[in-house]
Amino acid sequence: MVETTKLKPLKYGKIPNVLLIGNGINICFDGSSWNKILASISTGEFDYDQEAIKQLPYALQTIVISSDSVSEGMFDVAEGLMPHELCPEQEKLLTGFLKQSFDAVLTPNYSYELESALDKKFNLVMGRSSKYRFSTYYGNKCQEQFGIYKYFNVDNVNIWHIHGEAARPNSMVMGHYYYGKLLNEIQRRVPEVIRDYKSSMKQKKTYQPKSWIDYFLLGNVHIVGFGLDPSEMDIWWLINCKKRHFRECGKIFFYEPNLEKPDKYALKSLAEVFGITCYSCKVNKCGYKHFYYEVLDVIRQRI
Repeated sequence: MVETTKLKPLKYGKIPNVLLIGNGINICFDGSSWNKILASISTGEFDYDQEAIKQLPYALQTIVISSDSVSEGMFDVAEGLMPHELCPEQEKLLTGFLKQSFDAVLTPNYSYELESALDKKFNLVMGRSSKYRFSTYYGNKCQEQFGIYKYFNVDNVNIWHIHGEAARPNSMVMGHYYYGKLLNEIQRRVPEVIRDYKSSMKQKKTYQPKSWIDYFLLGNVHIVGFGLDPSEMDIWWLINCKKRHFRECGKIFFYEPNLEKPDKYALKSLAEVFGITCYSCKVNKCGYKHFYYEVLDVIRQRI
């Protein structure tokens, strides 16, 4: 059983800095892409039009590709996402982001490139406890499954796998059913954050965060390498919630290439309606690494 531990309290009035980092940087170095994940869970049972399937939201693509066997597919995917050695440039770029003064790092990735960048000896055994993994609280069965209160501490950086992790395959949020269950647990946590935060502000006391949800709602959130696809219903719900109930608690910064392209117009419009500050520039297929170095410089100035 993972021993519970307390996170560093947030001082009265402090807005934490939060990094939400997706798989974009890893793809620059031939990391596991969404298409590779789909290929690994494909049963090949039916002759579907692959391009037609991609018109579905991500969380529904997995259902079709796996012939509605997403649970079994999670274990197949997990084996290929365990910790591995990174190339020097990938390690340098990831560490550049991770070593900024962030109070929390959130990632939707199931894999462990972030942890491996910080500690070359980082390793895990599937289904076993780890000296790197901590828990702030023992929640209900579903909260434990999705790791609402679990995080890794590597080289003094706290990393939260918000959509689960490969070493615990049943925690991986892939299909629509699992997104719905996760969103339900997020919605259960939010009223507690509102209550405790209002109490801390009224009494001018520190706030004790317990989950990644707390950091997202209370912090300045910098989103890098994560495309904010409309199918990410848990994140969009939290963005809406943050706008409604935590207006004074920091901003959201979205760093995404090519937002001026016509096919990104709807996404950019949605982000702006929710008050998200967008940073973008034109990038060709060979320029993504440069874009992320540029984003790193912008973030350094902002925090």
